[in-house]
Amino acid sequence: MIKSKLALFLLGKKEGFDMGKLVKFVRQSQYWTKEQWAEYHNARIPALIEQAYAHSPFYKQWFDTAGLKPEDIRTVEDLEKIPIVRKKDLITHGAEFRTDNAGEYAMIHHHTGGTTGTPCAYDMDRYSWALNWALKMRTFEWGGFTYGDDKLGVMAGGSLNPGKNAGWKNKLWRYVNNYYSMPITQMTDEILEEYYWHLKKKNVRFLRGYPSTLMVLAEYVHEHHGTLPMKAVFTTAEMLLPHQRKVMEEVFECKLFDTYGCGDGMGHATECEEHGELHVCEECSVMQIVDKDGKEVHDGEEGEIVLTALYNFGFPFIRYAPGDMAVKSEKKCACGRDTKMIRVLNGRVADNFKLANGKILSAFSLPFEELTDEVKQFQIVQEARERVELRVVPLKKISENRLADLKALLEYHCGEGIEVSVKVVEQIEMPHSGKRRYVISKIQ
Repeated sequence: MIKSKLALFLLGKKEGFDMGKLVKFVRQSQYWTKEQWAEYHNARIPALIEQAYAHSPFYKQWFDTAGLKPEDIRTVEDLEKIPIVRKKDLITHGAEFRTDNAGEYAMIHHHTGGTTGTPCAYDMDRYSWALNWALKMRTFEWGGFTYGDDKLGVMAGGSLNPGKNAGWKNKLWRYVNNYYSMPITQMTDEILEEYYWHLKKKNVRFLRGYPSTLMVLAEYVHEHHGTLPMKAVFTTAEMLLPHQRKVMEEVFECKLFDTYGCGDGMGHATECEEHGELHVCEECSVMQIVDKDGKEVHDGEEGEIVLTALYNFGFPFIRYAPGDMAVKSEKKCACGRDTKMIRVLNGRVADNFKLANGKILSAFSLPFEELTDEVKQFQIVQEARERVELRVVPLKKISENRLADLKALLEYHCGEGIEVSVKVVEQIEMPHSGKRRYVISKIQ
C-alpha cells in the first residue's frame, strides 16, 4: 500500500489536486442513491449554465437563438430545453466554446476525431482530468487491481514522432504506476513473443488496451502458448465485440471489464464485477439517452447519448452529442450500485492491418486525428497486403512537403516493403451506418 499511496501523492503533485481525496470521493459516491445523484447534479447545473452564458461566445448565441436565459435551466429536467450540440458545431465553432475566463481553470489541450475520421480540438480543465483519473482507478479496483501496487500491462498507441524515446520523467512515471508499456505501432510475431515472456517474467496480472489490439495478442498467445492467465482485462476506446470477449476470456482465463468513454463530453461508463450493462460514471457528467426530439427515452429504449460536463467551465460541453447510441436501463445492478446503466450500441471500430512484411499495424497507433489545423477528414485504407493509402480532405491547400511528411510517417509505421501513398480527395463517402470508419482493411 505504500507504493499505492506514493503513486497517488505524486499524481496529485503533478496535476495540483489531492488525488487521494478524489479517489476516496468516487469510492463513496458509487453507492449513492438516485436521489443523491439528482441532488448532486442539480447543485452543479445552475453555476455551469451561468458560466457558459456569461463567458462562452458559442453558448451565449446558442441560448439566445433558442430564447433561453440561465434562469430557465436549473435542473437536469430543464436541460431538455436546450437544443442538442453536435460534433459539427465543435468542429466549426470550437474556438467559440472556450470561455473568456478559461485561464482561471488550468486547461489542458486535447484532440478527438478517431471515431469518424473527422479531427477536432477541445480543452479540458485539470479538475475534470483529475476526476477522470480517479474514476479510472475505481474501474481498476472493480477488477481487483490496486493502483500503484499491482502491475498493469498497457497496449499503448504510437507517437507522431517516430523513434522518439521516452524521457526519464516518463520512465519514472511508468515505474511508480507499475505500468508495463507495450507499443502497438509495429506488432510482429517477434514483438508479440517478447510481450508474452515479459508479462510472465514480470508477473503482470492485469491488462488494459483497445479490444482490437488485445485481440491480436490473444490470438498470438492462443496459437503459440495456449493461455496467459490474468486476473482482469480492461478494454477501452472502441467497441468490444462478442467474439473478441469470448476469445480473450478463454486465453487470459479471466473476465473482461469493458468501458465507454467520451473525453470531449466527459462521458464515462464501465462494466462492474457483475459483467452486465455499463454503470454510468455520474460524477463528471450528466448522461442522457434521448430520442429524435431530444427527450429522454424510457427504460429499455434505444436513443442517442447526450452529455453535459459538470466541471469543464473553461470549455463547456452542454447537451453535447458525440454520435453514439445506447439503450437506457433503469434496473438495479446486483452489485448494489444505483447509478444509471446503459448498453452501448455503436462506437469506434477500426481494423488492424496484417501486412505482407509480417507486421500487424494497429489502427490506433496512427494519431492523424492531431492534424486538426490541416485536415477536415481522413481515412486510411489497406488496399492489399503490400499497399496502404492515406486519404485526406484538407481544410486548406496542403503543401507537397507536408504530404511527403505524412507519407514518411505512414511508411515508418508500415515498415519495409509496403507501398504507401497519400491522396488528397474532396470528400470521404459516408457508409449506410452513418458512422464513418477512419481505418479500413479490404483484406480478409
